[in-house]
Amino acid sequence: MKMMMNMTDSIWDEERFQNGKDMSDYIDELGFDGLELLHCGDGCPSFFLPKTIKGVHLRYWNDWLDLWNGRWNALREEYGSLEQAKEIFGGLNRDAIRKPLEEDLDMARKYGAMYVVFHVCDVKTTELFTYHFLHSDEEVVDAAAELINSLLDGKNYTFEFLMENLWWPGLTMTRPEITERLLSQVHYPRKGIMLDTGHLMHTNLELETEEEAVDYILGQVKAHGELTSYIRGIHLNQSLTGPYVRELLTGRDAIPRDYREKEAACYRHVFQIDSHLPFTTPRVKEIVDAVHPEYLTFEFITSSRKEQRQKLLTQRIALGW
Repeated sequence: MKMMMNMTDSIWDEERFQNGKDMSDYIDELGFDGLELLHCGDGCPSFFLPKTIKGVHLRYWNDWLDLWNGRWNALREEYGSLEQAKEIFGGLNRDAIRKPLEEDLDMARKYGAMYVVFHVCDVKTTELFTYHFLHSDEEVVDAAAELINSLLDGKNYTFEFLMENLWWPGLTMTRPEITERLLSQVHYPRKGIMLDTGHLMHTNLELETEEEAVDYILGQVKAHGELTSYIRGIHLNQSLTGPYVRELLTGRDAIPRDYREKEAACYRHVFQIDSHLPFTTPRVKEIVDAVHPEYLTFEFITSSRKEQRQKLLTQRIALGW
């Protein structure tokens, strides 16, 4: 099993280190095998030493399905105008979605990444406030499979392509039939799942303790039966934020009308919902033991090198490593 830490190539993450060697030494010191890198900028992340990049998290859009399917009225309703949608996506055709992903896939190949991660979900800004969704899980995974096949068919990539669960429509890991529906449609032979434990927790707003969360995650894994073998990686983190979401859904927080204002509000809410904290209960090891992942990524949100180090060590202590 390879043990990773997550990192972005944003200036806020890079400025914690003197250079790529300093970061590489930090990874070695803490006993990790490398990085899962989320590419945020343009071009290649030259700050990082290639040997440290073991996984690449592909860029993503929360709401992409209507552009993919050419639903112009839905785009106008969400973004205020087609012009604003074009500005956000960089175009109004399928290539606007494919091109950034192709760039990230080529970057992963260049750096010899062992796996890439792809979000399988779709959610509009207004839906985050209401949890009343326009698109079904079936619609999202069918379109995601079409997109994935258009990216990977005929290519000679060698990395694993891991699809990540979220708590919005798409792959949630709460419906094994949806997981099977997605996997059965993707042609790429080295396909699999990246199980995000925090995201899975968000599908149950009644969880109050880490122990309850472990039981819930183990239950969903068990329900997947033989499909569990497709879980090649784990994004290990926890968020007990059900009370926050229940309060949000009361509608007391008015939904802004302007798209940019809605987008900013959504970012604030998402970071409150998906807090990416380390588990502290030793029972977290039961999740790892149940899945036997090839890749275990400690995925935390941190604001400094000191905080990152503390959270990484907290997770290792809980695992008994």
